[in-house]
Amino acid sequence: MTKQKMTLDVDFVRSQFPAFQSRASRNLVFFENAGGAYVPAAVVERMRRFFIEHKVQPYFSSEPSRIAGEEMEESYRTIAELIHAEQDEITIGPSTTLNFYVLAQGLRHFLNDGDELVVTNQDHEANVGVWRRLSEFGVVIREWQIRPETAELDVSDLERLINHRTKLVCCTLCSNVVGTHNDIERVVELAHRVGAMVVADGVSYAPHIIPDVQKLGVDFYGYSTYKTFGTH
Repeated sequence: MTKQKMTLDVDFVRSQFPAFQSRASRNLVFFENAGGAYVPAAVVERMRRFFIEHKVQPYFSSEPSRIAGEEMEESYRTIAELIHAEQDEITIGPSTTLNFYVLAQGLRHFLNDGDELVVTNQDHEANVGVWRRLSEFGVVIREWQIRPETAELDVSDLERLINHRTKLVCCTLCSNVVGTHNDIERVVELAHRVGAMVVADGVSYAPHIIPDVQKLGVDFYGYSTYKTFGTH
């Protein structure tokens, strides 16, 4: 049995994005995904319908309110199915940066004076700054640094940083600077061995790979829908 070669129908993909039909972008090649991806017609239509037909408080007795509530629930259910999570594990917020801030403040109450957190100098500020601020409350911040000759993180360096006082390891799945995919399975193994949790930044990872968060094994995974063909 011969295997069929899979090819990407570029014309079909392009036809799904109204922006690529516009005069302004007709002669452009779009490489600005880091600043946000264009959205396909299905998303444009869904938002248009929401703003026109049922942009009201959800879960009230009126028909538009009922539909608004149902579609809100559908969004949580769809994302949960996409990344293989439970629906009640999903939080949708204004941005990954703000969501990580809320997470850090929530976890702060479980941290004691002298507990340690590991951050990297390869991560986006969103998954570094919020954790560094916890030093104000007696938490010790340890930095997992990139190797200068490669700009990549070496897991052997992390092994030397983790100890029985480590409570969190915060790192990116994919570097937004050099594009490296980090060995998250090994990070999880090392962290969980000492009872620490892993906070994984998937913002630069999500446009390339749809993760199975159960297999990843991380305790918290964040990404931005505006970089994965959704709304900002």
